[in-house]
Amino acid sequence: MVDLRGITEDVPFDHAAATRLAAQLRASADECEGQIPRRSTVAGIAAEQWRGVYAGQFTGRMDICYADARRLATAMRQAANQVDELSRLAAEEQQRREQAREWQRRQEDEGLLDQIGDFFFGEDDLPPVPDPITPPVYTADVTTVGSRE
Repeated sequence: MVDLRGITEDVPFDHAAATRLAAQLRASADECEGQIPRRSTVAGIAAEQWRGVYAGQFTGRMDICYADARRLATAMRQAANQVDELSRLAAEEQQRREQAREWQRRQEDEGLLDQIGDFFFGEDDLPPVPDPITPPVYTADVTTVGSRE
């Protein structure tokens, strides 16, 4: 007999919460990137008054700030995509379990003659065994930025 452990329970996954989380991550990413033009305008006004060494440091730090905001927004969008992918995989696993439960019910409902025939001639209805799923691996390059002196 085929080992179907694990099919009796539903996949414990809150799809509504995952959808909300992904939406919040995307909205936060948009808000983070939306700060760049506003801060750039304010920084430009401030930079008009600055001279010397501190003006150069200010400009360099603002460049780091902009780059960090873009990287943070990218990371939040990537996290949202990962949440979407986990939701998709959980739904597929739930569907697989439901198909396996249905197959198991059909096997238990077979009559004695069907069971004897299966013994001598082999199973005519094999359990649903889907292809293995290899979930994508999301990684982000870690970029290093010069010191913030």
